[in-house]
Amino acid sequence: MKINTYIVRTIRDMLSLSTIKLALMTAVPLFFVWLGIGWVVWDPLVHFTSQIITWIPFSIVRANGAFIITFMLWFIAVLVSYAIFIGLFSAFILGGKKESRFEAINFTLIFIFSIFWAGVIMVYWPNINIQIQRFLTLLPFDTVAKGIAWILAFYLLYNLFLITEYFVVFLYREAFLKALAEKYAGELEITPRDISGARTYYTLYKDIAWFFIASILILPILFIPIANFLAVWFLWAWLYKESAFIGVCSLLCTKEEYMRLKEHKAYLIAASLVSALLNFIPIINVFTPFFIMDLYFHWIVEMKKESEATRSQPIQEITQEAQES
Repeated sequence: MKINTYIVRTIRDMLSLSTIKLALMTAVPLFFVWLGIGWVVWDPLVHFTSQIITWIPFSIVRANGAFIITFMLWFIAVLVSYAIFIGLFSAFILGGKKESRFEAINFTLIFIFSIFWAGVIMVYWPNINIQIQRFLTLLPFDTVAKGIAWILAFYLLYNLFLITEYFVVFLYREAFLKALAEKYAGELEITPRDISGARTYYTLYKDIAWFFIASILILPILFIPIANFLAVWFLWAWLYKESAFIGVCSLLCTKEEYMRLKEHKAYLIAASLVSALLNFIPIINVFTPFFIMDLYFHWIVEMKKESEATRSQPIQEITQEAQES
């Protein structure tokens, strides 16, 4: 079974009402917590990001700051378009639909608006880039630096919010995985195996710590188009690759199975890269921790089935030979 099959299954799970409720119950309280924290620490955080901007020549800030501003405009355009569309047409679109289809329609709308505004920006990018750079040129350096510092401060708070959500989902992953097991593998027991909790949480804490440090170190790279997207994308994928894998495997696998599955580096990298892309899409980003664990769950279950089938085949052949003799 290929990774695209696991992705399709995982998307279906994300559209289920139970997963949506879990994501909202986790993300909404954390959002307000970080909103409050952001209000308290905003000034020192902006001062910190302003110091980083002073290391970068103004020509680079002006030229590549346009890319950062454009991304923020895309982010806002997707949210505003979705809110206006739902406000005007929700009764027509959702009226008479089953509750289970509400979120599927909402997800589809968000993807459509994300792709639409990304397409608009790509088509008109030369003109948008020139106009934003011209606008930045007219403003004093301090004003431009302050504005970009605000965006970088938002980026850091955004990362902290997503990391916190991932951490909370990781802590309570057992209930989520049990629900998946009941749906797809009723005979599979979800319980801590012989992978130690110390090793599992050491991997989680280590990856989160390195992610936080790397998020600060790559701030200057955010002013380089393409490289900024790739840096953030690979950073999130790196966080999920090992920590989410051992988190799921600790409840499904023996230590031997874990070491064997760990050798499939291509799948681990592909799964983490696909999942990390969700962090760039507004609203849908709160489902990323569930998505990566769900994706690993389907793969691990399938690999365990294949392994058991392989082990049982020689026994069946011996039994058949004995019966024939």
